[in-house]
Amino acid sequence: MTPRLNGLLLAGGKSSRMGRDKASMVVGGDGLTQARRAADLLGKFCERRFVSLRDGQPAPEGAQDLEVLVDSPLAQGPLSGILAAFDKDPDAAWLVLACDLPFISEQVLSHLIAHRKPSDAPPFLAFASSSDGLPEPLCAIYEPSARTVLKRHAERNHLCPRHIMVEERATLLELPPSCRRALENMNTPEDIAVAKGEKQIHIGGYGALAEERGCREETVVSSAPSAGAFLEELASHLKLSGLRGQVRIAVNDEFAQPDHPLRTGDKVVFLRPFSGG
Repeated sequence: MTPRLNGLLLAGGKSSRMGRDKASMVVGGDGLTQARRAADLLGKFCERRFVSLRDGQPAPEGAQDLEVLVDSPLAQGPLSGILAAFDKDPDAAWLVLACDLPFISEQVLSHLIAHRKPSDAPPFLAFASSSDGLPEPLCAIYEPSARTVLKRHAERNHLCPRHIMVEERATLLELPPSCRRALENMNTPEDIAVAKGEKQIHIGGYGALAEERGCREETVVSSAPSAGAFLEELASHLKLSGLRGQVRIAVNDEFAQPDHPLRTGDKVVFLRPFSGG
């Protein structure tokens, strides 16, 4: 008999690099917080859903209707939440999902669950990261047999779920081809900008437009895909009329055509063409 599947939303992190609770942030265009979106996905597959939190931590925005689990003192980080889940229901399997995976989808979770074995299931079923091939433990299924394994590692102060999965030879799946970004997580404001299709572009010089702009250089957030689109975006948003004149753009110290793609961290300089006589 296949053990029942409970859902666990991991939300006990401190979000130190983000600077605010990332589970309560709205990232996608659906207007949902990351916690709400993840909770809704778990609800499509699990009758009971829980959220793991630090002791005294309030539930993130959008996850107030989930049952609360306080992180286990036997471990730290995500492992403390997973152990708390098994303490709550040791006979269940747990579909574990981090709160900061904005590209996760119903298709991804359905693919994972479809590969559960009805009997004699391995302790861990996870996706292999498309970047390094290692297990992704924060979008995975932990069968009841994982409880003993995890506790044994916690007693040895082995607290990294990914390392545990590697050592225990977790069963790994490839992500569906259309879901390659599903495991990208959000830890910093820059990550959020990338998830939204935004980039941080450093304007290294406004040239003759510096006086009109009031500064010589600055860093801006842009969703423009190319140098030409960035020029048009600035002309509209900053109301710099001169940008629509005869201005050349250099990207990372090389002249760029209007269709030159922009990436986060690029340095852009605006130059007036030289005139000779």
